Amino acid sequence: MLPSRLMRALCFVVLLGSLLWSSTAVAQASDVDRLIYNLANSEDFRVRTQAALALGASKSERATAPLCAALGDSNTTVRAASAAALGRLASGGGRECLERRLGAETSDVVKATIQKALEVIKSGGGAEPAFASDTKFYVGIGKTTDKTGRGTAQVDGIVRSAMTSKVAQTPGLLAAPQNETPADAKRRLAAHAGVKGFYLSPGVAPPDYAGGNLKVKIEVAMLSYPEKNLIGSFSVNLTEPGVSPGSTENENELLRMAAERAIDKFAGIAANQ
Repeated sequence: MLPSRLMRALCFVVLLGSLLWSSTAVAQASDVDRLIYNLANSEDFRVRTQAALALGASKSERATAPLCAALGDSNTTVRAASAAALGRLASGGGRECLERRLGAETSDVVKATIQKALEVIKSGGGAEPAFASDTKFYVGIGKTTDKTGRGTAQVDGIVRSAMTSKVAQTPGLLAAPQNETPADAKRRLAAHAGVKGFYLSPGVAPPDYAGGNLKVKIEVAMLSYPEKNLIGSFSVNLTEPGVSPGSTENENELLRMAAERAIDKFAGIAANQ
């Protein structure tokens, strides 16, 4: 029997990996340079983490070297995201640097991520969602309805990245692959009779700068899964004072926080269903 601490680490890692490997958010070629720069230079570990995940989804051969370098990042989350991204890329160079890093890595979380990534590379890609003994809710997250006017791909990337990362860190929740078919969802849920499926469909309202404050709102429709019958909805509102209109950086940060709180709110609602 593995220690509970390691079991929790393994569950987190497998969830992170399954979310990344099923991602449909493929980076555009013109974005690769920016992502590589952010991964190597941003002072915010969350920006580096998102850059790693996006590079893993980019399918660009140029992503392997910077992701390998990021396996030495000072932040555990960035290292885990980089390892999972290399598994997504499934390149020979990624396998080599993952194997090298495995011997030097000190974090159980990152070690488990590396091992999972290596398994995926060796199997040719793809991974089943990993149901654990404490999994209660199987959660699909849909594409974000964007009313900000900023560009759906960017807003959707921020919201879904934050929501899926939060799902991976929340006990009892397991994320469904984003391209999962209803048949596959039914098959997986049938094998785990005690697990209930939910589908979350987020929407982002235009940012409100009234009164010198920035307000963001995320509305989430909650549906059954995989049937996608509407169960209800809820929203999360956050305000940051003293923000000038058009501050994209502040909008991004508040959106991330709101998306994470949406998962907290969902977990509470689901527990009472």
